[in-house]
Amino acid sequence: MTLWLADGVHRTASTHPDIDALASFEEETGEGPDVEAPASSASVRSGDLVTETRWPRFRYYALGMGLRTFRALPVRRNGMTAVVGLAGYRAGTLPASVEPPVRALAEESLDALVRDHGLASVTVEVGQLKGALATRALVDRATGMVMRALDCDADRAFGILRSISQGTNRKLDQIAQDVVDTDSDLLARRLRGIGRRASRSARGGGPPVS
Repeated sequence: MTLWLADGVHRTASTHPDIDALASFEEETGEGPDVEAPASSASVRSGDLVTETRWPRFRYYALGMGLRTFRALPVRRNGMTAVVGLAGYRAGTLPASVEPPVRALAEESLDALVRDHGLASVTVEVGQLKGALATRALVDRATGMVMRALDCDADRAFGILRSISQGTNRKLDQIAQDVVDTDSDLLARRLRGIGRRASRSARGGGPPVS
């Protein structure tokens, strides 16, 4: 079974090392039923690879393994496609009776992968949200310390933090962490100096605070 994701990335799992090698060969050459199946609405099949003309390199490689027949069955869910490849050592189209149970197996497998993929996405989003909340709390704390040190309002305090961030090319949360970690008396002296330079720069139209 080969799983094709919406971004083109794919993964393959096989029940036999020869089939795994065959899947790798299809990936490398871009030729074969497993490669063709994702764009097809029906299974892609060959009853006898000896007389097959569609995939000359795949045909030669598969025959070298003793394979004579092949069927690739695509199943789709939520932008993902699973292709189940079935190979046989005897010529003759695989019986139609094999397709329903194989399709059911593919659908069950793909449904499970969709659920896992969704859970992973939610986990990433929760992690990002937690990180954003932690950063916001840190910046709020640093803003409060600047307000107390300079006796200014929140907008003025946040503006100073943002100016330092822009002038030093460092992230705002890094500047906030520095503020929180700095001794209060030293912080007050530094911030007063920054505030004076910012005021002179604003009056004279000079460069931003650095």
